[in-house]
Amino acid sequence: MNASVKIYAPLGRMLGILFLGFLLFGCGGQKQTPPVPVGQMEEYRDPGYGFHISYPQGWLSSAEVGHAQFFSQPDVEKKFLDPTGAYPNGVMIEVSVAKTQTAAQDRKQRIDEMVKNNFVMGKEEGINVAGMQAYRNPYSANWGSGTKETGEHIYLQTDTLLYDIRMAGFGDLYDAYRDVFTASLNSFQLPKPAVKGRDETLPSDEFTSGENNYFRYQYPGNFNVSRPAKGSYEFVEVLQGANRSTSVRFDVFDAKNLTLEKVFDQNKGKYRATSTGKATVSGEPAMWRQSSATKDVDRRFYFMVYKGKVLRITVDWVKAQRDDYLAAYEQVLSSIKFK
Repeated sequence: MNASVKIYAPLGRMLGILFLGFLLFGCGGQKQTPPVPVGQMEEYRDPGYGFHISYPQGWLSSAEVGHAQFFSQPDVEKKFLDPTGAYPNGVMIEVSVAKTQTAAQDRKQRIDEMVKNNFVMGKEEGINVAGMQAYRNPYSANWGSGTKETGEHIYLQTDTLLYDIRMAGFGDLYDAYRDVFTASLNSFQLPKPAVKGRDETLPSDEFTSGENNYFRYQYPGNFNVSRPAKGSYEFVEVLQGANRSTSVRFDVFDAKNLTLEKVFDQNKGKYRATSTGKATVSGEPAMWRQSSATKDVDRRFYFMVYKGKVLRITVDWVKAQRDDYLAAYEQVLSSIKFK
C-alpha cells in the first residue's frame, strides 16, 4: 500500500471524529442542547383580563389574575429566583399585566431597572403581537459560576394596560426552545372587545380547553371551573357561568353494571320531568330529563354510561335566554372526548 494512504487514512478518521465532537459539544467543550420541537400545547386563559396563551403540554403552571408563569420542569421557578442555587436549568414563559396610564414610561422604567441589576440589554425591536405593535427587548445576565440566563421581554400596551411577556432560559436552553417560544408568542391573544348591548353574563363566544382524568372538553371562556367536595360521587367538576344561576356540572359514579336505560329509569323518581329525550355525547348514547330548578331557571340532566361509569351532566340556564345557553351547552357536550 502507498505510504501516503497509510498516513492519511487514519488522519482522515481522526479529523472526522474531531469534527463530530465539535458539532456535539461546541467550542466550550460542553454538549449542546439540540433544538426542541413544538409539540402538543395547552391553552391558558386569564380569568380576569381575558388574554390567552398556549404553552407546552406537561409544563408546570403557576397563575393568578394578571400573572401567569409556565416552567419546563420542577424547581425551575426557584432557579429564576436564585440563579446560583442548586436547581436544574430550564426555561419559562411568563405573562404579567399592569394597569397604567403611562405604558411607554413604565416600559422604559422596567428596562432601566434591569440595567441597574446588571442585565445586559440587547437592541429593542418593534414586532407585531396579536395584531398590535409590540416591543421585543432581549437580555442576558451572567450570574457567575458558569450560570448564564438569556431571555426577552415583549411589551404590548393598550390604553390602560401594559402586557409583559417574558421568555427565558438558562445555559443554551433559550436557543434550544426558540421554536417553542415562537409558537407560544404566536398563540397570544387579547380579549375581544365587548359587543355593545350584549348581555355579558351570557356564555362567551370564545371557548377554552378543559380536562380531567376522564375526558377533555371545551367550555365558554367566561365560565369558571371548580371541583367542589365530591361527597358520595367519584368525581365532581362544575363550570360556573357569570350569572351564578347558570352552570354545567359533571358527576361521575359507579354504574353498578347497569345499562343506560336502567340508570335512567332508576332516576325517574328523583327528578320531576317536564320533558325527556335522547342525545349523543362523545359518540355514546345519552338520555336526558328536564325540569324547572326555580321559576326563572330550567335544568336538564344528561345520563350516559361509559366503561362502567355513569356520567351525569347537569345544565342550568335562564328561561328567558334559553336559546343562547342551550347553543353554548350543545358545544360543550359535542366537544367531550373520553380518555
